[in-house]
Amino acid sequence: MTLDQIIKRGLELGLEAVEVYASTTESNSLKLDEGKLESYSMKELFSVSIRGLKNGKMASVTTESLDDEVVENLLQALVRNVDALDATEPEFMFEGGSVYQPVEELKSNYKDFTVAQKTELLKTLERRCLAVSDKIVKVGYCQYSETSRKVQLKNSKGIDLAQSYSYISTFVGPLAAQDGQTAVGISGDINTDFNAIEVDRMIEESTKDALAQLGAGSIETGKYPVVFKRDVASEILSAFSSVFLGDSALRHMTILTDKVGQKVFGENITICDDPFCPMALVKNSFDDEGVPCVTKNVVEKGVFNGFMHTLKSANALGAKPTGNGFKAGGGAISSQPTNLYLAQGELTKDEIIATVEDGIYVTDVGGLHAGLNPISGDFNVQGTGFVIKNGKIDRPITLFVVSGNFYEMMNNVELIGNDIEKRFVGVACPTLKIKSLAISGK
Repeated sequence: MTLDQIIKRGLELGLEAVEVYASTTESNSLKLDEGKLESYSMKELFSVSIRGLKNGKMASVTTESLDDEVVENLLQALVRNVDALDATEPEFMFEGGSVYQPVEELKSNYKDFTVAQKTELLKTLERRCLAVSDKIVKVGYCQYSETSRKVQLKNSKGIDLAQSYSYISTFVGPLAAQDGQTAVGISGDINTDFNAIEVDRMIEESTKDALAQLGAGSIETGKYPVVFKRDVASEILSAFSSVFLGDSALRHMTILTDKVGQKVFGENITICDDPFCPMALVKNSFDDEGVPCVTKNVVEKGVFNGFMHTLKSANALGAKPTGNGFKAGGGAISSQPTNLYLAQGELTKDEIIATVEDGIYVTDVGGLHAGLNPISGDFNVQGTGFVIKNGKIDRPITLFVVSGNFYEMMNNVELIGNDIEKRFVGVACPTLKIKSLAISGK
């Protein structure tokens, strides 16, 4: 069946509205190990998610085949599933007629290059990393990946939308060793142009990080000013981003439910969800429900402005849909950010570090999701980083634990960097200086 035929047949079977969401995803990757191609995988996945609405209830089915008999059986199962549902909140299907802000198609040129050229890129990364220092003993991670996705969304209410994008991801992770101690550095680049992949930067960053961690010691337990590297700050913001979602409010999984319009963070904190953010790699005109995506400050100068919504959560909480309904597992819609970021400040990372007399620069954290509670905001995570003395990086440290509370921390951000990652995907944050956090060391 065609997508239009699926919609027509679903209506004939008694559904009030039908939606089809077709996606084609291509994922190719190459891994190198000691100068040899360790693996080369090519995957292409086609799937169609069909949603049916009846009496305010919504169910979905997914198929990888458009064979008439397969789709017919799925549609009949979909009708039975809708009838059997006992929904607590009404569901909706978006109607056509909206205006969508156009975005430029993100298109990579990776198909213009051979596997041999891509393999040589990885060999160059590995060879040059090893040449930086005799302390770089191995490149344990060297990978090149290609991602391509095409989406088509149609429903019986007039929605007919399409979007596609493709890009390249490259990562390198050299291993440094000295006196029985090892350390790993990592750097990557996400790009659309194969010739523009930032090889020099990746080599410099990854080897510098690995070598700098050699000889890492411990730190005395106490409270210290903490500077989070932008990567770590982004991980923390991402881990707690669920507190801004309408679905979390419906499930009572966020303490912000009754705080719309109230000050929750420091006045220097603005968190924006911008589907058209120029710093982000992927941009979205519409979400997976067909709702136009819009730019909004979720938090503005410390004040919580409201949740990121699906049609369902917006209706349940008496708010407007925000274009944040995206597919989760099994074809169900859930609220998710588009491009969420904390607004930049004016200082560089080095200028921020220069303001710290005696503190900690955290460059990596482990066990983040296991060590945090998104409802209370509490977190305890293992860290790696450096001692800061008199405004300068002093010595590497490891095996310490950073503890705090996300809400308290966001009220104690002293300085914000100007270094959000270019071409970020999902969530981004610049370097942050926190007034004080608990550090558990020796």
